[in-house]
Order: sequence, then C-alpha cells, then structure tokens
Amino acid sequence: MAKGRQTVALPQRRRLHKQDDKPKSSEAKDSSLEESVKRRKTWRTIAFALSLLAIAALNSPVSQKSLAPVFGAIPAAVNHTQAITATVLLGYVWRAFLKPTYNTDILPYLALFAFWMPSIQNYFVKYSAKLGPIAGPILLGFLSCHTVIIACAYSAGQALEVFDLQSKLGNIAGVALPAIALDLLYCRPLEFFLAHYALPYLQGLYDAFTPVNLQLLEAASIALVSPTKPWWLLSLAIPAIAQAFLVNPHFSGPYNLSIVNRDLSAYDWKLLDRAWSNTGYLSVLENEAENYRVLRCDHSLLGGEWLLTEDRKMRQGWKVNEPIYSVFSMLEAVRLMKIEPPLSDTNAQALVIGLGVGTAPKALIGHGINTTIVEIDRVVYEFATRYFGLPTNMTNGKSHILLQDAVSFAATHARSKKRTFDYILHDVFTGGIEPLSLFTHTFVADLRSLLSPNGVIAVNYAGDVTVALTARILNTIDHVFDGQCKIFRDAPPPRDKTAGTKTKTKEEEREGDFTNMVIFCRNSPGEIAFRKPRKEDFLGSRSREQYLVPRADLELAFPLRNLTTAERKKEVLRVGEEGEWIRQQELSAVRHWHIMRRVMPAAVWELW
Repeated sequence: MAKGRQTVALPQRRRLHKQDDKPKSSEAKDSSLEESVKRRKTWRTIAFALSLLAIAALNSPVSQKSLAPVFGAIPAAVNHTQAITATVLLGYVWRAFLKPTYNTDILPYLALFAFWMPSIQNYFVKYSAKLGPIAGPILLGFLSCHTVIIACAYSAGQALEVFDLQSKLGNIAGVALPAIALDLLYCRPLEFFLAHYALPYLQGLYDAFTPVNLQLLEAASIALVSPTKPWWLLSLAIPAIAQAFLVNPHFSGPYNLSIVNRDLSAYDWKLLDRAWSNTGYLSVLENEAENYRVLRCDHSLLGGEWLLTEDRKMRQGWKVNEPIYSVFSMLEAVRLMKIEPPLSDTNAQALVIGLGVGTAPKALIGHGINTTIVEIDRVVYEFATRYFGLPTNMTNGKSHILLQDAVSFAATHARSKKRTFDYILHDVFTGGIEPLSLFTHTFVADLRSLLSPNGVIAVNYAGDVTVALTARILNTIDHVFDGQCKIFRDAPPPRDKTAGTKTKTKEEEREGDFTNMVIFCRNSPGEIAFRKPRKEDFLGSRSREQYLVPRADLELAFPLRNLTTAERKKEVLRVGEEGEWIRQQELSAVRHWHIMRRVMPAAVWELW
C-alpha cells in the first residue's frame, strides 16, 4: 500500500469534538481562574473591613486608658459603651449618604490624625481643671476615640460597596443590616474582649502596652492597611513620632521621665516610678517640700507615707515613716479587739485583702503575725516593696503574698471549710470607686467562713455616708456578721450647715460627707471593744499613738439597723446587682475627683 496522507473521512461528531476540545478546556480554565481571583478579592475586601473595625475596637479601651489618669476610669467611661455603638453605625451610614458624591480614601488623613493623637491629648489635658470630670471626658473622648471609630467604620462601609448590597437588599436594608451586624456581632464583642481581658492581661505582663505606644501602633496599622499611601503621610508622621519619643511626658521612654520631673519641679513634686498594669496607671510620687511619698492609681491615691528625715528624727522624735492617712493605723486595731481567749501574735494568722502601700500588712508582720496578702496587681506589690518598705522576704519567714483575684481566692478557700484566719483586713479602693464585687453578700460571707470561731475583721470603706449605695454596703457587712459590728470614721464630719453663722462651701456641698471609715466585726457574739494599747503596739509610730484606737465620738450608726430583719435582708448587695448602682458610682467618682484635685495640683494629675 502506498504511503501518504490518510484520506479516509472521520465521522462528523468525532471531528467536531476534536476541534472543540482545546477551546472548552481553555474557557473552563479561564473561568476557574476568574472565580479564584474573585474569591480572593472578596475575602481581601472582607479582611480589610474587619481590620479597620478591629482597629476601632482597640482604639476604644486605649482611649479610655489614656483618659483615666486625668479624669478617673469611671468618669471617662460614662455612656462610653452606648457612644461607641452609635459611632460605628454613624460612620457606616455616613458613608452610604456620601457614596454618590465622594469616593476619596480618607485613611491617610485618619492615619496622620492618629499619629498626632498623643500630642493632641497632651495639649488638651492641660485644661482638665477647667473642663472638669464631665465635660473633659466628653471632649477628649470624642477626639481620641469617636473620631477614629467613625472614620474606620466609614472606610469599612466604603470597602464593602463592591458587594452592592443596596441593590440586592434594598436601599435601607442594604445599609442597616451590615452596619448592625458588623457593629453588634463583631466590633462590640471584640472591643469588650480587648477592654476587659486582653489589654489588662498584657499590661499586667509587659511594660510596652501603654496608651501612647498603642495609639502609635493604631496609626501605623491604619497607614499600612490604607490602599493609598501618599508621600506626605510619612513626612508628616515622623515629627509626630519624634514628638512622642522625645517631648511627650506621657510616653514611657528614657527621656520622658526627666521631662515630667522638669515640669513637676515647679510644684515641688517628683515622679519616682510609673507603670501600666491590669488595674490601671500606677505611679510613685514624692513631695520634696513636705517630704512625703504617695502611690497613685489612675486619679486616686492608694496610700502614702511621711518620710523619716533627719529633721523629723532629731526635732520631732520620729523613728519610722508615718502613714499619710489615719485610716491605715485604725485598721491595725483589729489586733486590739477583745476576744476570748486572748490570742498571742505569734500564734495568730492574718489575711489582708488589698495591699496598697502596705502600711497595715507591714505592721502585722512587724508584730510577728503570720500574714497572707492577696493583691491582684503585680505592680502594686513591686512598688510597695521598692518604695514603701514592704519586706520582700516577709521577715518572720511564714508570711507571703498571693498575686490573684480576691473573689476567686475567697470562694476557693471558703469551699475548703478551713477556718484559718484570726484577723482579716479588707482594704480595697481603686481609681476613685469601690470595687463592688468585693462588697457583695457572697464575698463578705466567704470571708467570714475563713475566720476562726473567735476571729475578727476590719473593713476599710471610703464613701459618702449619705448615699444609698453606702447604706447598702454597710448593711451587707452588718447583715453577714449578724449585727456584731461597729463603724468608726477617721475624721469628724464636715461642719454643719446650720452651725453658727458658717455655711458650707461650694466644694463641701458638692462632696457631701465623703469619708474613710472602718467597720469592725466579730465572728462570734460579743461586744466590739478594744483593749488599751501598749507601747509595743505602736511599733515606734507617732501616728499609731494618736490614731490606732478608734475614737468613740467618731462612731457611726448603721443607717439601716432601724429596719426589720426581713427588710434588712432585702437591702444587701448581691452578686449580679453591681450594675444597678453604676449611676451612684459615677456620682461618687466625680466627687472623689474634686477631692483629689485638692490633694495634689492639677499638673501632677495631668502629667501622669
């Protein structure tokens, strides 16, 4: 057979199939590639929008923390939750209105604004005394928090326009549904997690998580995710970063402490140390004119000491540092309460809830009492040992400190049913308010279950004796201990408005009767009475000589003891009811803010 081209005709179907094989395969491949690209763009867009809202969620607690040292955590948080919920919605809806006319990327401008935020705040906090604890947080909260959240939500809405949800869901639903979902199902839960868990945990472990550092991190994150990165952004951001590193007193850098002390020297104050921790901003300050030292938490003082100087030693006969508040000496009177049989110090076991500067725990340890201290904040313990003389080795060798939450500690040990402690000192007060979880019926009952049968407890409480929350807390303690309690205030009440020709000042009217008081209770029936102190009870302290034994003329009546037993049982603070008293706590924090502004100059609070 001759070789050559095959001339046998193929069937029509087979020929067409061969001709179509290549195009169909190519089209399928192109279609698959397009789908893959489309999916990547979709997920990239969603990730971009969620990243912006994550920055907004982080900005909320960072802003709150930056305001707390100047205004207090509670005044800064008034209506904050409702406001951030509204601002996320506002930013998203605002974008829907501007969609037809404005499509410029605003993120570079937002990043620049965020880079300069530490400087902007540093400028405005200088007017905190004029603004006050109400207008101040509103103004600075809007500048440092809500402007950023609105802009982030705006840009997130702009990015999600590629999905054209309005044409699919309708003009209203296409905006409202994604805005509400992103706000309530993503941004708000993330903000809550960051504010209540992540940031406190990280700040308790690492020094780098300060508000200024986090504000600069937010700004850098916005700049990185921004689709456009104009040349002017970097050139204008560098001065802001340099200003924070070299000039801003709120930045925790090597040069900034000297800047703070340069400005504080005009007021005879000096900043010795500072740190951010899980309970807020903590610092140790010293008044060089009057020689005393204080431990600050946000816009409040946890305690302090008059320093033993040569002049005080030689002329006034001082032997030790003295507490600046008499209430800390009063707490030690728990040792002097008459119980049967009498208890020697070497056989006694004491529990201290809340460390502060360690005045009372140091005294218990000094008397040879085995003392267990429960403190939630690592930095408080470090500052107490470094600047206020709390022994690191607990001199009697048996005392120790537990860095943990007091509520969980009490609950765990209460379940063991071991009546371990003869004395309990309850001394907690942070940032201008009482932590209500440590005054609930459950917590106080847990503490009672830890007392030995003849044990006694002293509770330090600071508040206005005329308000309902104070009455309820005092009644809760009294109810748990079956009415076996007495209250003593640390100072006489404010002058009577009707006494003579004197009238209350504006400050006295505003503050009411805000005072420190100590509630002494017995675990067993009997009289609340104190033995006469001996010389060794004073541990060489002049303050203890004067204030150790509570004064009978400063005893307070329990405000609800005139009620029936059934009525008093209803008037106790229970777990889960703390939120019902937030308004009174806000008012109390505002009063406390004004008190603190008279204790130290405004500049001391403003410079951190």
